[in-house]
This record gives sequence, structure tokens and C-alpha cells, in this order.
Amino acid sequence: MNNTVKVAPISRRNHQLFIAIACVAGFIAFLLLLTELKLAGYITLVLAIIFLLFGFAKKWEPEFSMTLNQEQLTWHLKQTDIHIPWDNLKQCCLLKASKGDKLMELQYIGVKLWDLTPIVDQISPRAAKSLYHEYRSLLHVSLLESQSRAESLSYVQEDAEYWTNSRKEKVSGLKGMFAARLNQLKHGLGSDLYIPLTSLDRNEQDFVRMINDYKLQAEATANENQTQ
Repeated sequence: MNNTVKVAPISRRNHQLFIAIACVAGFIAFLLLLTELKLAGYITLVLAIIFLLFGFAKKWEPEFSMTLNQEQLTWHLKQTDIHIPWDNLKQCCLLKASKGDKLMELQYIGVKLWDLTPIVDQISPRAAKSLYHEYRSLLHVSLLESQSRAESLSYVQEDAEYWTNSRKEKVSGLKGMFAARLNQLKHGLGSDLYIPLTSLDRNEQDFVRMINDYKLQAEATANENQTQ
């Protein structure tokens, strides 16, 4: 298997639409400001600026959110790339959480790893900080999930200033806080990394199936090479 799959997120494709809306809204604002409806013009102008900033923010995001090849899955972030070799990826799954008597689907895909240490080693402090804040909403869901299973919530009170990796080394700073947050989330949600659905280019079920199938094919190819 020598093919490479590049995932271009659907959300990034909307940047042209946002910029177009901003241009139209800006033109309307200009016309309104020439009339007595100046307040409406200023409001429309503010909306035009918001759409324009949002459109350029999407445009400046990486063209591809993920790349799959025979060796690994690569998650492309604004600040860095996270490389996950197939032999370190245990499973990719849809995330669900309890909501009363029902299960609700979360807007993330869970990635289960054999070892989190290589991820923490390679992630940049800026990317660690960004994901740390992005995952804040998941911490609340994790707490509720643990509560619904009548599990201890003591892990929330654990010192989150550092994290101990698989080499028994303490990791501090932004990377340590990020890893500690992932450790907290794993208690309730069971995964090591969380990829937002906005990063995908297809239905989430199809994406998870593609990842897991790709992993199995990569492992089969590696086994064939070892026996030759």
C-alpha cells in the first residue's frame, strides 16, 4: 500500500463564502452610511468585518488537516504537526456521552494510543496551549460521564502542573499541563487525543472506518515485509 490520503477539512472550504459575504455586507454598509440609516450601516459594517476576519482565519488554516500514509497518521495543526505511527495507534472511535437515559454524540473523534509520550515529546508549547483550552469543554463532559458511572472524581483534584511520561520523567510547563489534561479526560472519555469533526472531509463514521482500515492494512503490509 503506497497511496497517501490527504484530508482537506470541509470547514476550511467555507472561507471564500465568508469573504464574499463580508464584501457584500461591506457594500451594503457603505450604501446605508450614505443615507439616514447610519446606525444600521455601522451594525452591518461590524458584521462585515467579523465575516472578513473569520474568512481569512479559515484561509490561513492548514490546507490539509490530516495525512495518512503507510507509516503514520499526521494531524496538521496551525502551530505544528503531530505524527502518530500506526504501531502507536490502538484505535480510532466515535465519542458518545450519557445524557439522561440516552447517549449523545460528541463533536470529536477519540484516538486511543499505546503510549502518549511520543505525542507530548513532539508537540510544540503553542499547540499544547491551544489544545489545552480547546479541550476545556470536554473536561466537563468527562466529569459528568464519570459521575454517571458512580466513579471517583478524585482525578480532577490531581496536580495538573506536570505529567509523568512512560520514561518516568516529569514534564512541566505548557506541555505538562496539556498532558495532564489528556490524562484527566481519559478517565472519563477513554481516549488519548480528540480530533474535532470540523477537521474531517467526510461523514465521521466513514472517517473512523477509513482510519481503522488503513491502520490494519499498514500493519498487514509491515508483517508481510518482515516475513520476506
